[in-house]
Amino acid sequence: MLMKKLLLSGVVASLLLPSLAFAAYNDVSLTTDVVLSVNGITVNVSGSSATIESIVVGSTNFIVTVESGSSFQVTAPDRNVLEKNSQVGIAVDICNGTKSTLGYTTVTGSDELAITITPSATLCTGPTADTSGGTGSSGGGGGGGGGGASVTLVVPTVNVTQLTNAEAVAAIKVQLISLIQQLIVLLNQQLQAMQASGAY
Repeated sequence: MLMKKLLLSGVVASLLLPSLAFAAYNDVSLTTDVVLSVNGITVNVSGSSATIESIVVGSTNFIVTVESGSSFQVTAPDRNVLEKNSQVGIAVDICNGTKSTLGYTTVTGSDELAITITPSATLCTGPTADTSGGTGSSGGGGGGGGGGASVTLVVPTVNVTQLTNAEAVAAIKVQLISLIQQLIVLLNQQLQAMQASGAY
């Protein structure tokens, strides 16, 4: 009789407790934004190829762990500064008066990467695309077009002298990917500014 009660209790407990899911790395694929609230600050984790091994959310920060060949992007809708503990693998780092975005990409064959991201109460500031240009007053010539958006290129630094040839090549690939992606963002913002001002 006691055994039946124990078995019944176990069945009831298993139904009431939430299920635990176990997955290998890259099984967490974010096809839509995942909204996190960290220290009262909202951030979105997204990306079409945002394959993540794990996300651990703490009271003031969160840790994203990714394996090789993975990427993700974090955006703060309110333009909070996104502080990070690593420049390795960084692909996008934009913090200005328009947006706050941080993205990482790891190349295939690289080591696991764990990034601690701390959203700050400080807001991003800086030059943004000036789309207020246009025709000038009747007495003067037409006004100039809006200025291009200001994006600071972040070049990761890696001491290749302490790496093997394969590690050095992987680190250089990450740097190249980072620069190319940042240049694409810069070109897109300049194109949008030109379109808004009628210069394109």
